[in-house]
Amino acid sequence: MRIRLVVPFYAVALFTCGALAGAQVTSAPTDGASPAATVLGEDVHTTDPETLQQAILTPLLGRYAAEHGIEAEPAEIDAFVEHLRQGLAADGLTAEEGLTPEETAEIDGLRNDMARAIIRQWKINKALYAQYGGRISYQQLGPEPLDAYRKFLEQRQAEGAFGIQDPALADGFWRYFTDESIHDFMAPGGADAARAFKVPPWEDSP
Repeated sequence: MRIRLVVPFYAVALFTCGALAGAQVTSAPTDGASPAATVLGEDVHTTDPETLQQAILTPLLGRYAAEHGIEAEPAEIDAFVEHLRQGLAADGLTAEEGLTPEETAEIDGLRNDMARAIIRQWKINKALYAQYGGRISYQQLGPEPLDAYRKFLEQRQAEGAFGIQDPALADGFWRYFTDESIHDFMAPGGADAARAFKVPPWEDSP
């Protein structure tokens, strides 16, 4: 089974806004409560495990990308956008139909932002998998090296890059990386696992 990357145009805005929101470290509460966690020297104040995941993963993966020179190239962004257009056309959809030129330009900008974020994340995942190995799970926006994520986070925690002071939040944070029942894994040694990080989804046939 090939991994097909076709994202509805309305998901562009959701993805971009969600990514930006998740990247924010929550501000300190006015009551002076202790932070739930710290990451790269910054305090994180939240009671939500998913918010905590984003607040920790975003800066850690950002540093990892910088250390490994990972970024989306303009040609890759163009290829992604073209792949997206072909996928929409194959489904009989036209994102720009009925839009004003200004709205079309806005959609194009959001597409490029999404392309940049997804390409960068795929490259990070590829690098993590090459470094740590393990199982790969299916995700809507591309393959995810779940075991590699866990090992990466365990290593960064041991090095002091982040710490979670709230035990209940810590359990919620790690559940995503340790509970196998919530993931659909590619068969080890199977065709999907073999091509997961060899062929970028935006270069596959739509």
